[in-house]
Amino acid sequence: MPETFLILLAGGIMLAAAISSPQQVTLNWLRLCGILALVIAALSMFFYFTRPLDAHPALLSPLMRNVQVGLLIATVAFILGQLAFVQVALRRTQRALAAGAFFVAVLAGANLLHEMMIPLGTAMKYPPKLWSMVIQTAAVGAIAALSGPALMDMLLGHAYLTASRMTIAPFRRLNLFVAAMLFLRADLAAAATVAMPREVWQRDGLFVLTRWLVGLLVPAVFVYMAHDCIKRRSTQSATGILYVAGVLIFVGEIVALYLVRSTGLPF
Repeated sequence: MPETFLILLAGGIMLAAAISSPQQVTLNWLRLCGILALVIAALSMFFYFTRPLDAHPALLSPLMRNVQVGLLIATVAFILGQLAFVQVALRRTQRALAAGAFFVAVLAGANLLHEMMIPLGTAMKYPPKLWSMVIQTAAVGAIAALSGPALMDMLLGHAYLTASRMTIAPFRRLNLFVAAMLFLRADLAAAATVAMPREVWQRDGLFVLTRWLVGLLVPAVFVYMAHDCIKRRSTQSATGILYVAGVLIFVGEIVALYLVRSTGLPF
């Protein structure tokens, strides 16, 4: 599972670069987005290629493995393109490539997750294959869209230590995006929690509680506190708060990825 979360994190970092106005943030921050995403995507590929081939039956299918490898390589290619165009200060082009990297990374994450789905037996009926893939893709897309921007929101706060000319607008916008994604993730988790059968509650109830408390409720309080600090232009305080929020969000999204794998519901 680490390769799945890491490729989603890399895609989420690219999403942060895509949604931030390239004229309002520094090239150094955009370059940092690309470097971090590239390293994390490479780490995901390392875990992918070093796991046992008999770990999952789907890996025995050459077609499945070729699709997965192709999506991982495509993600890295988009990230490299974003980095290259940042180097020559073509801000709009790097933004388009960053958006492309996010979408390909989500497809890669959904494909990797699909092979690891745990059969639910009599706990719940299997959904149709297409509907199952739609649920998984939506879930992993939401995981990427929260974890990556949460990390880069904190690092954008660090950028204000040296970027004195950068306005507060991109910091406020990215933090509001993280807040919106937390709200969306809470909605998805609420629907999934209500839909969980009793047998699944008995098996994964502790993980569900951890997902809600550590991954959603407490981070929401910290993100609100950071928003208040940003309004007061206290970027250093906001950065410290977002560091704690980011760690909790990471824990929550990793637990959510396990729950998606275990239950088939979009936690």
